[in-house]
Amino acid sequence: MLFSGALAPDLPLYLFFGWYTLVRQLPQELIWQVLYFRTDWQTVFDLFHSLPLWAAAGFLFWRRGALRSALFCLAALLASFEDFLVHHEDAHAHFFPLSSYRFHSPVSYWNPAHYGQYFSVLEIVLSVGAGIWAYRRLESRWGRMVLVLALLLLVFNHSMWSFIFANF
Repeated sequence: MLFSGALAPDLPLYLFFGWYTLVRQLPQELIWQVLYFRTDWQTVFDLFHSLPLWAAAGFLFWRRGALRSALFCLAALLASFEDFLVHHEDAHAHFFPLSSYRFHSPVSYWNPAHYGQYFSVLEIVLSVGAGIWAYRRLESRWGRMVLVLALLLLVFNHSMWSFIFANF
């Protein structure tokens, strides 16, 4: 449950990318320089990266005794907080709906102009290391599959950004 929660904030981004790349077959430049920054998409991305909403949902689940759902929200909250620290020009409004403020970090998880190549490698190494540790402790096949999927999506995500950035 914890690992799938970490994927939740970026789920709309994967759907966005899949729709415009695989279904609509639009050029990457149009997708990432125009469509990504449309107000409607930014609102969806901000909603799914909202620190107050994930915290509130996690607290409510915890108070109701729904520990798995609370852990899901905690993982989403941590993933959103990590994004808060590593988005420069593509920053989210992490305090939505309370504020539209966007923190433009000096570090980017993908853009080499803001140390993206170093952060991507660091994140992959740390994530794979933690994934190996967690995989050995997971007992369910489902949990292991979700963990492997999360790690593959992470590697794909960082590879995708490197490819896109190199081709602009």
